[in-house]
Amino acid sequence: MEMKVETDWIELWQGSEAFSNVPHTHDEWMQVTLPVKGVCHFTQEARSFGLEQGSGLIQPPGTNHHFRIGESAAVVIVKVRERGRGGMASVRRDFEAGAGHELRQRFDADAVVARFRTWMLALIQGQSAADPLAVQEVEHDVLAYVSGLIGMEHGETYRSEPPKGVADPHLLRAIAYMHDCYDETISVDELAALALQSRFHFIRSFREATGTTPYQYVLKLRVDEAMARLRRTETTIGQISADLGFASTSQFHRAFLKMTGMTPKAYRLLQ
Repeated sequence: MEMKVETDWIELWQGSEAFSNVPHTHDEWMQVTLPVKGVCHFTQEARSFGLEQGSGLIQPPGTNHHFRIGESAAVVIVKVRERGRGGMASVRRDFEAGAGHELRQRFDADAVVARFRTWMLALIQGQSAADPLAVQEVEHDVLAYVSGLIGMEHGETYRSEPPKGVADPHLLRAIAYMHDCYDETISVDELAALALQSRFHFIRSFREATGTTPYQYVLKLRVDEAMARLRRTETTIGQISADLGFASTSQFHRAFLKMTGMTPKAYRLLQ
């Protein structure tokens, strides 16, 4: 059984129930193999590994590898591009897979399974809704997880303490843009450019400054405006949803219910 979802910068895959593949390489991708159940029999550059649950292995770009798992085993594979604005180089410019960190890494299997499910659901919803902000936030979270796994979160590219409020004028410019254009399609790349930061560091600094992610911030702006329109106008719920940039009425309902605890219809009836 296989599950797979991919973007321009990451790929998530899960396999189980007696899966095997043939020797191959990924020229531009760094792969992290994470056995979450049973044993994964892995061969990397002619060296064999018996990877047990919770024992991961990194494949730098160009590494020849293949693996097999039995019927009672399962493995999660996370692939990220090494270079480019959405790759590992956006976390640390001089990053090179396999250099400065161990290829063997311990991890929490239950936590990886939970993360994988969250990432998969968010990507599927973001891709189906054609919402680049939602997709790019998952890409960021995957990069952050891989960075933490290999110990990069303690590197000099990270702030030791969160800033006291939003003092950076470039970050304020990005936030002002979000307030002006929250009813339009917004991408992390646009916002990062306004803030003069890489995509990865923009999401991190935004979260530190505001306590939330860019995607959740935009959703709140949209839901706040929807609440005002539900109170003050007779515009249909479907039209409000479309006017505020939601890809569908169902996406609007999910966001509104999550943030207010009630549906748009129920909220309007209370006014």
